[in-house]
Amino acid sequence: MPHMTLEYSTNVGAGIDSKRLFSTLHVQLAKAGDLRIQDFKSRVFPVDTFYVGLTKDNASFVRLNIETFIGKSTQQKKDISRVALEVLSEYFNEALVHGNCDIAVQITELEKESYARVRSSDLEEKA
Repeated sequence: MPHMTLEYSTNVGAGIDSKRLFSTLHVQLAKAGDLRIQDFKSRVFPVDTFYVGLTKDNASFVRLNIETFIGKSTQQKKDISRVALEVLSEYFNEALVHGNCDIAVQITELEKESYARVRSSDLEEKA
């Protein structure tokens, strides 16, 4: 934890280097949110088919959902959102400056009691 899901309309620009973007996000968010880099699990979903309000044809979006366990203070969540938005705004600056782009960050809190997982290391310990 945390899990990050990045969705973006494909008209924000060609050649998104998700490895570079997530590397930066992982490092910056670990500092901002007292998180461990090795716990991040991130994925990216470019969206080819989309519609944005009643805006011009060049309207685009970038949305990052950060899922983390309940327990972070309001200030920690604000810091995480702010830092993520800064990184995304820098990375997608061309779309912001020359297009009609909307970048958003959302934090979704998960209950530890209802979250279940198994890791490879769990299986190795039983062997």
